[in-house]
Amino acid sequence: MGGLLLLLGVLLAFFFLSRPSAPPPGEAVVRLMGVEFLLFPEEEGVEWRFVAQEMVEEGGMFRIRGGLLGERWVEGRLDLRLFAPEVAVEPGDNLRAPYARAEILKGCYRLELSAPGLGEVLIRQKEGFFAPWVRIEAPNLRGEAQAFRSDFALERLEAQAPRFEFPAGGTFGPCTVEGGSS
Repeated sequence: MGGLLLLLGVLLAFFFLSRPSAPPPGEAVVRLMGVEFLLFPEEEGVEWRFVAQEMVEEGGMFRIRGGLLGERWVEGRLDLRLFAPEVAVEPGDNLRAPYARAEILKGCYRLELSAPGLGEVLIRQKEGFFAPWVRIEAPNLRGEAQAFRSDFALERLEAQAPRFEFPAGGTFGPCTVEGGSS
């Protein structure tokens, strides 16, 4: 009988110690499931649209997670798509992701921005992309670089250790970005 009471006591202790803790009072967490989220940064005529499984508010910052698709619209026209496992919306509407893939319609660019373990991607609304590593694919360009920064149109690029190929007299293939044009 004493062994049964001891076992019951251990099981009850395990039950109470293994339960997830509730957020401290005053730190309520807002969690929305199956979200469509619009972001209107200060830049005139620009809108971001996100669709994701979940959005969580944590201390004044929003995290958008799971099946995330982001679209940047400029003057009512789709400009680029963003795919990432998670995006944090920071004060000032800048976006931060562990890594991301972007598709820029004009120019038909695909960008792999960082990769797991290489460092975060920062998307500044007024400046563009910042990533520790990038791989770029387009009909007339392929390659990778480190310490990458660029505006959203890839007109002003800065990078370290670039290794890019430009085909002589041809292309690497047709545009594969949906709705894109070279």
